This record gives sequence, C-alpha cells and structure tokens, in this order.
Amino acid sequence: MVSYESFKKVFDILEGEPEIEVFFKNTNNTYMIIKYRDRVTIAKVADELNRGEIKYKTLDELYNSTTIDGINLKNDWNNIKDIIIDEIYSFVDDKDEIERLYNIVLEDIK
Repeated sequence: MVSYESFKKVFDILEGEPEIEVFFKNTNNTYMIIKYRDRVTIAKVADELNRGEIKYKTLDELYNSTTIDGINLKNDWNNIKDIIIDEIYSFVDDKDEIERLYNIVLEDIK
C-alpha cells in the first residue's frame, strides 16, 4: 500500500467531488471518503444502521481522528488493503496508471 503522504498528494490533486473507497484487511466493510470543496466526509458503505457521513474540515483532520467503527487512519493505515478512486483506479493494481495520470511518484509505506 502507498504511504499516507503519497495518497494525500493524489487526494489534493483530485478535482470535483471524487469518491474514494477504502478497504481494510481486517473487515469486509467498505468506507467511502468524499472530497468536497470545503470539507471531507467519511461514511460506511451500505451501513444498515444509517449512521451517515461524518464531516471533517481537512483530510489531515480525518486522518488524525477516530471515526466510524473506531477507525483511526493514522493508526490503521497499515491495515488498508486497497484504496479505489471513483470506482476506477486502485492504488494496488493501478499504481503505475495513477502515477502517469497525476504526474506523481507514489511511495510505499516503509
């Protein structure tokens, strides 16, 4: 998996309101991060309890917060198995394509 710093570089470049799916190794749940002009949200996909979106001012604020299901991206980053941008580009399977599209070098977690 790519480092948070590499993910953040791509996240900052993304335009519009991109939807980013996050998949963890230790659960079958899927989480959706959406980038808006003035905020970032996270929600559990197909959440039968309908907890809805949780709003943050920035991606860094989300990264450092404990959120849905006790997820803390800063502490749980190594448990991410994949991140997918707009249901198209996987940071695992399409790393080279993401680097080409966004003219960026993605570094892995060390």
